[in-house]
Amino acid sequence: MKLFYTPNSPFARIARVAVLELRLSDRIQMQKVTVRDPNSNLLNYNPTGKVPTLATDDGFILSETRIICVYLNHLNPKIKLIADISHAFLQQLEGITSGFLDGIAVWVREIRRSRNEQSPGIIELERARALRVLDYFEKISDKLDQTPKLAHISLASALGLEICLPELQWRQNYPQLARWYDEFSERPSLQMTKPDS
Repeated sequence: MKLFYTPNSPFARIARVAVLELRLSDRIQMQKVTVRDPNSNLLNYNPTGKVPTLATDDGFILSETRIICVYLNHLNPKIKLIADISHAFLQQLEGITSGFLDGIAVWVREIRRSRNEQSPGIIELERARALRVLDYFEKISDKLDQTPKLAHISLASALGLEICLPELQWRQNYPQLARWYDEFSERPSLQMTKPDS
């Protein structure tokens, strides 16, 4: 199996962390690729050209982070990475962290455009969304533990984008969340998948 990724994609980082936490490194080859490149090897597997993409041994191509993580968890069901119906709180966190990460990714892409092409409205919308979500996570930070669940991995991957988005500067206003993040980020799987600075 091959997992296609780029070093700075938070979505691919979640899948890479899942591979490590599920102890599947010996079964899955990590393949670094380029995106938005008409000559990328990724396009031979996934016409969307998006990461993460997982090429399974059965010849299937899986994309979208949660779909890939569900499949990976199926390969090692002894470790429960994905929240099931009996864990409504974790499912709630998965949904909120997914929306948070989507918004942060839009914000990062928008500020990378040349200034005359940027949309101040989109930037403000995503900034406001991020702050609302950060408020929420600060309030419930005592319910966050250090267990490597998809919700926690997704949240850490979103917060790790502080490297790419210094405009957010979330740490000072969210000290409990920062403490959780700093501890969770010490996991070897998070250390091995840090985005490039």
